[in-house]
Amino acid sequence: MKKTVQLLFLLIIVTLAGCYIPSHKEKTDEPQGLDYTIVSRTPHCNKKYFKVTIDSSIHFLNIRLNLKAMKDLPFPIFEKEKDTLCLTAFNFDFYCNNKIIASDFNKTQETQHSNNYLRIVRDSLQFVSDTLELVSDNEIIYQIPFYAFHNLKKGKQTIELHIWQDTFKGYAHDSIYQHERFRHCNYANKRLFDTKIKFDIEVPTIYKSTVIGYGLQLKNDSTFSPVGMDNTIWNSSYPDIYWTLRYPYYSFYAQTDYEKSTDRYEGSDTFELYHYYLKDSIGIEVYDHDGLSKDDAMGYWTGSMDFLRREPRRRFSFGNIAWFDINIGKPKVVN
Repeated sequence: MKKTVQLLFLLIIVTLAGCYIPSHKEKTDEPQGLDYTIVSRTPHCNKKYFKVTIDSSIHFLNIRLNLKAMKDLPFPIFEKEKDTLCLTAFNFDFYCNNKIIASDFNKTQETQHSNNYLRIVRDSLQFVSDTLELVSDNEIIYQIPFYAFHNLKKGKQTIELHIWQDTFKGYAHDSIYQHERFRHCNYANKRLFDTKIKFDIEVPTIYKSTVIGYGLQLKNDSTFSPVGMDNTIWNSSYPDIYWTLRYPYYSFYAQTDYEKSTDRYEGSDTFELYHYYLKDSIGIEVYDHDGLSKDDAMGYWTGSMDFLRREPRRRFSFGNIAWFDINIGKPKVVN
């Protein structure tokens, strides 16, 4: 009997071990460093000042540029005002097969009202950093979802990244012209940093589905009332409503315009959603915009896209949203 119990216990352990499946996050979400080859660089793109790091996870390509303080750099000088021009911005241009990569990614990113880090080119993978003070340490980070490469074929692709700058500016200062005071900056063209690097990525299968939002209505009952949500020293009014699409469900994808002082959002919004799986999940969040403080979330939903693939539309409720109307079309492979 004792041997039978021991054998049964051993079989249970083996069975459980065989059934264990690591989660997606355990297997693939930890960033993995990517090696790259330097194709060309100017002398100042060296380890003393300039370090590029690239890694990737299941959904994102991460580009990091670390810049050490450069007090001994040959900055241009505006002699008339003894102004050392040490401010500049860096361009990040992505190429494949010697062509700039066309993408819809920036079109959706620019819908984000609070977006203050992406200075972009709408139809391609090109970014411009904020203006940086190079006499201090700086770090630039871009997290780019792999669906941004939707115009590249599935599989291994060689990417060339061109990082460069060509303009310096000085600090804003006051000047007087014809007895009037004004503020201005001095500028000079000078390219000190210019490098091209190559690396390989694995582009996944990418689908596209059309998402159409048909509007929403806030609750107005004993649990929630939109009346007076936007209180100021001047008046009290209804919220300024907008909603966001999140994909993956934890990451911003796109955002609608505001509809001011209302309990019902009546706009019709269409987004082209690029995603990785047929049976995928998204997030939807509804906000009240506040110009003086953080926007207030009024409802969040996450779930299967299949649930929202209903003709002519799916109506459902979540959070403080009485109803939300949406439809997602059939997915199509784009690469």
